[in-house]
Amino acid sequence: MTIVLNSRARNLSKDAQFRPGEIVMANVVNGIENRHASGKFRPCVIVEVPEQGCVIVAGLTSQAITKKGDSRMEICDKQGCGLYGRSFLFGRHLTRVSRIDVGDHLGWLSAGDAVKVADVYRLAANWMLNDGRAVA
Repeated sequence: MTIVLNSRARNLSKDAQFRPGEIVMANVVNGIENRHASGKFRPCVIVEVPEQGCVIVAGLTSQAITKKGDSRMEICDKQGCGLYGRSFLFGRHLTRVSRIDVGDHLGWLSAGDAVKVADVYRLAANWMLNDGRAVA
């Protein structure tokens, strides 16, 4: 099933491949801040794809600074990731997203940005090459 999303991102006609390092649109729910939240579609980097259950992702945002005033890690290399403008890792924790809430494929994370993601989330150095678990 393909979910068609209205977004300014490019390449929205592709189906998600569910591979580590893939950038997709996903409906991310933040139930901690708002227990009545229905979610927000945002670009995400797929970090882990278990055989069953939720996909583990790192959310992306265009905001460089958090509400507390902390700086976010920028994803710099835009070659093939399918996004316009600047993108930053949303938080310091990974998020679970139901497979039915994963939308379309946008692109792929570059090798340089994969190293940054591994540093922020303490992942194995070759996390994008693994088909299954990414966490060391």
